[in-house]
Amino acid sequence: MDDGMDYDVQTKVRFQLDFDGSGDFNMLLLPDIQKQFVQHVKKVYEQDDTLGNGYVSSDLDFRFDGRTVRLEYTFSCHDENEAEAESFSTYCVQCVRKELEAFGCKIKKIDCKAEEADLSWFDRLEDAIFGPRESAPEPPAPKKKRSGPER
Repeated sequence: MDDGMDYDVQTKVRFQLDFDGSGDFNMLLLPDIQKQFVQHVKKVYEQDDTLGNGYVSSDLDFRFDGRTVRLEYTFSCHDENEAEAESFSTYCVQCVRKELEAFGCKIKKIDCKAEEADLSWFDRLEDAIFGPRESAPEPPAPKKKRSGPER
């Protein structure tokens, strides 16, 4: 029997680029370095057996603030509880940490927050294919006993 639930794990990974930004010339290179970083991370995720095969259910969203990069995405999985789903998402990032940091960045923090997945779309799809589900008829209300003389 499968007791697990489907979870969407809002995953955030914070990186620190190995780029000191000193001097005008280096600052001019920052947009190119950011673009190369994005391509590197996407390639690592696509090549990973787990991250590249359907667990990441949203686009990878990169936000840059100087040398700090925040990567956010939704990781969808089937686990026993929220803690396991969060742990699995963190584990998947840890599995590719070496490849991610090969670009010259360090992972500073991995933050995962799981919530039960909204599968109402699946119910609507089933209803469209198989017809609406009939709700079980309500059982008749129990008859009240009368107090007083019987007739």
